[in-house]
Amino acid sequence: MMKLKLHEIELNTKNPEASKRFYNDLLEIPINLDQKGLNCFNSGWPGLDIDVSTHFPGKVSISFLVEDIDQFVAELREKGIQVDAPSDSHLGMRATALEDPDEYRVEIQAPRKKSPDWLRKMIE
Repeated sequence: MMKLKLHEIELNTKNPEASKRFYNDLLEIPINLDQKGLNCFNSGWPGLDIDVSTHFPGKVSISFLVEDIDQFVAELREKGIQVDAPSDSHLGMRATALEDPDEYRVEIQAPRKKSPDWLRKMIE
């Protein structure tokens, strides 16, 4: 099985501004990205974000990076795991997602040539 690298933990929020105030103002966690419906916070570990978003209502999502997502999906399917084919994702990546036994969302992402350099370097 191909090596996974933890990339982000994404928490669903109903109120992005309240979450931003909690994590940034009260806990003083630096914010890396502030967009409508998405705040990315510096986890203190290089390459690992803690995100608060409205992307996946009612879900906690954890994302991993892999070097070759097509190979990774093939390996999952060989083990009998049903997983959708990868599709285009943010930052030029390709991604697929599945749920763990507790219904947490697990996303597998792979940077491509058009992804930012800092992201591609994370899987080297």
